[in-house]
Amino acid sequence: MKASRTIKFIIVGIILTLINFTIYTFLARIIMNSNELLWLDSLLSCFLTTFAAFLLHSKITWQERRPTEFGVIKFFLWNFLTALLISPFLTWFFKLITPLYESIFNLTSAIHLPFDYNFIESTGVFVLTTCVTMVLNFLFYDKLVFGKKTELKPAPLAANEKDKVSIIIPIYNTAKYLKPCLNSVINQSYHNLEIILVDDGSTDNSGKIADEFAKKDHRIKVVHQKNQGQSTARNHGLKLATGDYISFIDSDDKVDPDFISKLLAPYENNNTCVTVCGRHYEMLHQNYRKTVYISYIRPKKTHESKKAYILYLLTIDGRMYSAIDKLFKAEIAKQLRFNESINFSEDTNYVLDYLKKSKGTIHFVREPLYIYNYGTETSTIKKSSTIWSNWQAAYLNLKKWLGSKPSLKEKFWLHAVHLRWRVSFIRSKRRAKKAA
Repeated sequence: MKASRTIKFIIVGIILTLINFTIYTFLARIIMNSNELLWLDSLLSCFLTTFAAFLLHSKITWQERRPTEFGVIKFFLWNFLTALLISPFLTWFFKLITPLYESIFNLTSAIHLPFDYNFIESTGVFVLTTCVTMVLNFLFYDKLVFGKKTELKPAPLAANEKDKVSIIIPIYNTAKYLKPCLNSVINQSYHNLEIILVDDGSTDNSGKIADEFAKKDHRIKVVHQKNQGQSTARNHGLKLATGDYISFIDSDDKVDPDFISKLLAPYENNNTCVTVCGRHYEMLHQNYRKTVYISYIRPKKTHESKKAYILYLLTIDGRMYSAIDKLFKAEIAKQLRFNESINFSEDTNYVLDYLKKSKGTIHFVREPLYIYNYGTETSTIKKSSTIWSNWQAAYLNLKKWLGSKPSLKEKFWLHAVHLRWRVSFIRSKRRAKKAA
């Protein structure tokens, strides 16, 4: 991870050096065409390089963390002031090596090559300023942009284990990832579990692995069925579940040891209807981990309708579309079923139906407790998401869920969700085309 971050900063440094060189060459020398305006093109170069640094950092090195507005301002000031303070020193340095320039000038004159002293000096100052600034960014930008590291306060663990939690894991040809998944589940810090493994007609060793784990742990129940799809497998698990709470985990993912205990703790407040945690994305092919969904999400406002708030969450939070990384109340979850006739947005429909029937608040646990393996055979882009009619059908279902007389605010967020889905559809098409 550290080596990867270093490489990213080197890349950013090289790009910024090229940008700086281009700015001076084309802006200061060609457009202005005046060596007397060196202070002006220095100022412009410092500003544009700082802005470029911000854009590149936000794209390349800030993907896992979100800087505050004040942090961004500090970043701009840091880079700009650093560049201005370093430039005079480097200019003085280049003045010291004037004899070297004279030697080069004499040499180039002898072979009839052009040599511009001012151009070389100014370009050298800008290139070195950029490089020095990037080194300082590498050493100090975390502290400057994010301030002191503030660790998230972990959610309190449940006081006892009187409540049983049913974990439903549908399995289909995930032998490569199943053992780490099951090990992460059976080693939970919360022990009162019922682990239901539904083998959906696997043709690899997944079924055998599930049976082996069941022999070692009495909390595991294994069901083998012919291949009927994930929704049918989950529904089978719902029929068998006897716990007070229910959680769904995909068989090619993993969970943190405190996944259940920290999702269960907020239920001590009777006003909680569902708990949701953050995620780690294990980018298997790129060999790096990305942490998402740990930022603060505002609660429902006093005069805001529940449906408007849910639509708002659908617009800003991708977790609301899936059944994983959540802990549901069994008394409501067992009344509902995943739609077995569709292979698109069935998770979303289930979550929406659950929220419609439940009362209370959605509690977000700001810790990455669910580890999503991105790059497995089952996590790659689904063909169903590249068909616009599926998105339209999901939108019509959302409108039906909303009801016939939505408020203006509900209509606004409904259109926002629709816009997000259009963007998601385009991205799905692009990813599918790239993967082909």
